[in-house]
Amino acid sequence: MKTFSVLKKAIFLFVFISILTDGQKFSDYRARYDNFDENDARALEFVNPYIKEAGKTNNYKELSQAYRDAVYFSKDRKLVYADSTIWAALLSKDSQTIGNAYLTKGSIYYFTLRKYQKALDEYLKAWKYLKDSDNSYLYYKNLYHIGVVKSYLGYYEEALSVFLQCSRYYNKPHTSETLPNLRYNRKKGYLNSLNQMGICLVLLGRYQEAAGLAEQGLGQSSNDKDFDLERSYFYKLKAVLAYLNNKDKEALSDFDTAIGAIEKINDFTNASVIYFLKGKILLRNEKDNEGIGFLKKVDSVFQQNNFVLPATRETYELLIDYYRNKKDHKQELYYTTQLLKFDKILSADFKYLSTRIHKEYDTQDLMESKKKLENTSYYVYTIALLSFISVLVFSVAGYYRTRKKSKKEKEYVQPDEDDPKQSSSVKTSRLPEHLVEDILSKLRQMEEKNFYLEKGLTQNQLAKKLKTNTAYLSAIINEHKGCNFNAYINRLRIIYAKERLIHDSLWRKYAVDDLSKECGFSNRSKFSKLFHEMTSMSPVEFIQNIENNKNNDGTVQD
Repeated sequence: MKTFSVLKKAIFLFVFISILTDGQKFSDYRARYDNFDENDARALEFVNPYIKEAGKTNNYKELSQAYRDAVYFSKDRKLVYADSTIWAALLSKDSQTIGNAYLTKGSIYYFTLRKYQKALDEYLKAWKYLKDSDNSYLYYKNLYHIGVVKSYLGYYEEALSVFLQCSRYYNKPHTSETLPNLRYNRKKGYLNSLNQMGICLVLLGRYQEAAGLAEQGLGQSSNDKDFDLERSYFYKLKAVLAYLNNKDKEALSDFDTAIGAIEKINDFTNASVIYFLKGKILLRNEKDNEGIGFLKKVDSVFQQNNFVLPATRETYELLIDYYRNKKDHKQELYYTTQLLKFDKILSADFKYLSTRIHKEYDTQDLMESKKKLENTSYYVYTIALLSFISVLVFSVAGYYRTRKKSKKEKEYVQPDEDDPKQSSSVKTSRLPEHLVEDILSKLRQMEEKNFYLEKGLTQNQLAKKLKTNTAYLSAIINEHKGCNFNAYINRLRIIYAKERLIHDSLWRKYAVDDLSKECGFSNRSKFSKLFHEMTSMSPVEFIQNIENNKNNDGTVQD
C-alpha cells in the first residue's frame, strides 16, 4: 500500500513537471521573436516552429496564441492566420480564447482593411464569448473596439457611452497587476478612450467638453515617450477644435505637431482628416495652391487604400468646384468620377451615416455632370466646324426670322426641354394665360394629394405628371410660388410636418429620423435645418412647445 502511494506521488510529480516544461517550452518560442516589430515577416521564421509544436501536442489554446502572433507579424496573410486562430480557439472550447480570436479578426478588418461593418460583425461575435468573462481586461478591450466601430458608423451617442465605461475601467487602480506591460496597456486604453470620447463630443457639437478631454489627455501623456502616438491624437483633437473656432494659426500648428507620429504608423484614417482640414484652412485663407495640394492627399489615400471617411467627402466637392472655376474640365471630370466612387463605397460601408451626411452634390447631379464633361472634348473639336456653319446660318437668317414668326404659337405649346437657354429664359408673362392657369390648377390639386412627400421627386418627374415641360414648370413655380423648385417642395414638406405635429399626438412621439422620412426628406440633418429656418425652432423644440401649450382636454392652444 505504501509502495502504491509513493508510485502515485511519483506519477503526479512527473505529470506536473511535464506540464511545467511544456509551458516553459512554449514561452521559449515566444521569447525568440519578442523584439520584432509588427508586420516584420522575419519573425515568422520563429513563429512557425511554435505553431508546429502546439499542433503536434494538440494544445489548442497555445495553437490559437501562435496563430495570433502570426497575424501580428504577417503583412499579406493576416486574414488567413486570423481564420486559423479562430479554428484552433474553437477546438480549445475555451470561451476567452474563442472571444480573443474573434477580437483579433475584427481588429484586422478595423485597423488594416478599414472594413467597419465586417469589423463590427467580428467584435459582436467576440462579445458573445466575452460578455460574461471573468477576464475584465478582455471584456473592456472588446467593448472599446465595438465603440470605435459604432463611432465611425455614426452612432456617436452610443459610442460615447461605451468609451465612458472603458475610461472608468482603465483608470481604476488594479493592485494585482504590477507588471509594467499591464500598467502600460491600461494607461494606453485609458488615453485612447479619452480621445475617442473627445471625437464623439466634437461630432455631437459639445466642443467645450471635448476641449477639456484634449487638455486632460495632453497632460497625462506628456513627458512619456511610450505615449507619443496617443499625445499626437490629442494634438489632432485640439487642432480640430481650433479649426471649428476659426483659430487657423493654432489649428495648423497643432496639426503639424500631430501628423508625424500618425503618418509613421500609416494611420491613413486620421491622416486623411488632417489633410482635409488643413486644406480647408488654407483655402479660406486664400492659399489655394497649398490648400488644393492637401485635398489631393486625401484623394491619394482613397486611391491607395480604397478607403472612405464620411467626414472627408467634401474634399471632392471642393476639388470639383475649384477646377470648374479654372475651366479645367479634365480635372473636374476626374474628381467627379472619384466622388461617385467615394459615394458608392460610402453607401455600402456607412449605411447609417450615408443617409444623414450633408451632400452638396447628389448622385443624379454627379452623373449628369460626368456625362457633360465626357462630351466636352467632342465639343472642343467641333468648334471649327460650328464656326464654318455659322456663316451659312447668317446667310439664311432672314429666312429663319420669317419662319419663327409663323411658328410662335407652336413654340408655346412644346419648347425643347433639352435647351438650357430656353429653360432658364422662359417667363410666364410670355406664356399663354390659359396654359399658366392650367398648370397652377393641376399643382393645387396635387398639393391637396400631398405629392411632395414622394422621396427623391425631381422637377422632370413632376413636369411629366403635369403633362408639361420643365421650362414652363420652372418659370411658373419661380413667378407664382416665389422660389425655385427645390425650395417649393421643401416648404410644402415643412408645412405638412408642422400641421401633423400640431394635430396628431402620435407624430409627436416620432423620432426626428422618422419625421424626416415621413415628410420625404432623404436625411435628418436637411429636414432639421429647413424646419429651423421656417419655424426658428428645431423639431424637438417645436414638439416641446406644443406639449407645453396643450389645453386640459389635450387639444393644442391656437
